[in-house]
Amino acid sequence: MKKLISTVITVAIIVVLAVVAIKLLGFALRVVLPIAILAFIAYVIYVLVTGKRH
Repeated sequence: MKKLISTVITVAIIVVLAVVAIKLLGFALRVVLPIAILAFIAYVIYVLVTGKRH
């Protein structure tokens, strides 16, 4: 019985962590990814205009 309770608690913790990870991934796709794409585009334009690569 003790092993069953331990298994149920472990599975519950894994499910909670998976939900949190999926929500963080959704946040990253909505917020961080567009910012990263804009920064990359700005860098490409900077390189094309100035001819410098830093």
